[in-house]
Amino acid sequence: MKNSEKPNKRITINDVAQKAGVSKSTVSHVINNTRFVEDATRKRVEDAIEALNYRPSSIARSLVKKQTSTIGLLISDVSNPFYHEVIHGVESIALQNGYDIFLCNTHYDLDQAMKYVQSLEDKLVDGVLCMTSSLSREILLELSANRIPMVVLDWHTAEVEDLAASITIDFSKGIRAAVKHLVKLGHTNFAHVSGPLDFWTSRLRRDLFLNALSEFGIDPDSAFIVEGDLRIDGGRRALEKICNSDPRPSAVFAANDLMALGLIWAARDHDIHIPQDLSVVGLDDIELGAQVNPPLTTVSLPRFEIGASAMQILMKLIDGTQRPGEDITRMNQVVETNLIIRQSTMQAKQALEK
Repeated sequence: MKNSEKPNKRITINDVAQKAGVSKSTVSHVINNTRFVEDATRKRVEDAIEALNYRPSSIARSLVKKQTSTIGLLISDVSNPFYHEVIHGVESIALQNGYDIFLCNTHYDLDQAMKYVQSLEDKLVDGVLCMTSSLSREILLELSANRIPMVVLDWHTAEVEDLAASITIDFSKGIRAAVKHLVKLGHTNFAHVSGPLDFWTSRLRRDLFLNALSEFGIDPDSAFIVEGDLRIDGGRRALEKICNSDPRPSAVFAANDLMALGLIWAARDHDIHIPQDLSVVGLDDIELGAQVNPPLTTVSLPRFEIGASAMQILMKLIDGTQRPGEDITRMNQVVETNLIIRQSTMQAKQALEK
């Protein structure tokens, strides 16, 4: 059967060697330029690699066990200030230990993420940090098949299993504190601006918010849910929908600070005063949130520490302290969230009028 009829078969060094009529070591020497190979033999190997559509990075990794002191860092959106501190945390540990970083901006696109992963494989990186909101098991399997250690941020354990170490953010404490704060202020009509609901993390934050409402005596079915895009414009568009809802919410919890800022800035265009008419809570605690008017109440997470911890875990995997598939769950870490109360929330009007 022709190779084209087996799309799921991973091409190996044996396939290349067999097609070229040479040994596996000859294929390795051609790829890595580690020994002189006759021009005719080299041509047969190169033609076999091209015909089989084989990316030689996995061959190089399996046969030339050399570290390159480079790592790949996948993030969802370089323009999102959330990632700035994560990147700084990764850099702080990487530079101290002589690692260079290939920064890959996926734009929340899984196809783009896979292309970056394949490019990182070609560059023979020692490991990969997947600090993205969107991820797929296919990406993890691709890295695992090429024996590349990896650490993922806040991804579902059922997807990760034994493929990668992980850092998990415990949003429950911070989101519960945010809802408790708003309920104590007398708010009874709530809205939530979620991230894209095909993201597991967006669904998690929404569900934790609704569970907290129920815990504090608010019917979660009464909450007005708007699906956003984790960007400022998503918050602006959400404000339009909130304005037209009946009853109009007096408090809104946004799944990240960028959308919360979009809500605040769009409110001015609709003559809605923050927090007198609408209390707003975000999530991330980006620096800009403390500088806007009014300063943003938000659920805070230690972004610098997340990046630094992820890099420290990855180095242990690279150095062999732990290897993927060898009790890798022992490497997992959980970080907590906390509520930072600022001036974008206040007592509800109906509570003031009583």
